[in-house]
Amino acid sequence: MDRYLAQLEICKQIIDRIRHMINMQHIQSNNISCTELYNELYKLIPLVPVEYKVFSDRLRDKILPNLKMPDFISVNQFGQPLSTPQNGINPYLFGEVIATIAYLNGYSNNNSSSFWDNIHPQIVSVAKGRFNDGHYADAVEAAFKEINTRVKKIYRDRTSVEKDGAKLMQAAFSIQNPIIRLGDTSTETGANIQQGYMEMFVGAMIGIRNPQAHNNLLISKDKAIRKLHFANMLMYKIDDELV
Repeated sequence: MDRYLAQLEICKQIIDRIRHMINMQHIQSNNISCTELYNELYKLIPLVPVEYKVFSDRLRDKILPNLKMPDFISVNQFGQPLSTPQNGINPYLFGEVIATIAYLNGYSNNNSSSFWDNIHPQIVSVAKGRFNDGHYADAVEAAFKEINTRVKKIYRDRTSVEKDGAKLMQAAFSIQNPIIRLGDTSTETGANIQQGYMEMFVGAMIGIRNPQAHNNLLISKDKAIRKLHFANMLMYKIDDELV
């Protein structure tokens, strides 16, 4: 655990330096080398506690492979493709890095010994009874349905439009016209945060809520806990809306 906390702190410091470069020095993220951040996140992944495995998996499978800006493809005077290597930080993935590290840091600083003490009350109200009865998949499904219901109500109240699932999340958390604003989208870092969370909300609907609802999946207790942690982070993030 000490190694994990030390490595988490290193990642936080790097993120803070990059955010300062973006917001104070006005350097675009795609002109900031991704190497140091990539290397330290890579070291963090195997140290993340198993109950947060959903986030270490996301770091490994989604964020790190796409953290570097893709190489720039152009065409020379003969019509032949030219590839110019890039080493800058992908701004959208940097938003996901910020969100993921903030979540891990929050739970690392929470000394409560009870799993449910750490969970958002709205998640507890719909999921705890099912979970304690051993209905782990039902508990996860209920948690993500509750997120969908909450976002749907906010979106409907503010726009008078009815949407659901992934399309709802794309509209509610869009960068161009956010109905639920999670970052200051006038800055690059804020736009990155908004984009990162939008992708996580969309992914939660497509990858977790929908399969659970449609396929009657069975999952283990440990996997349910990891998914409930994810639902919890999303629900608390709505509480943090910038108004």
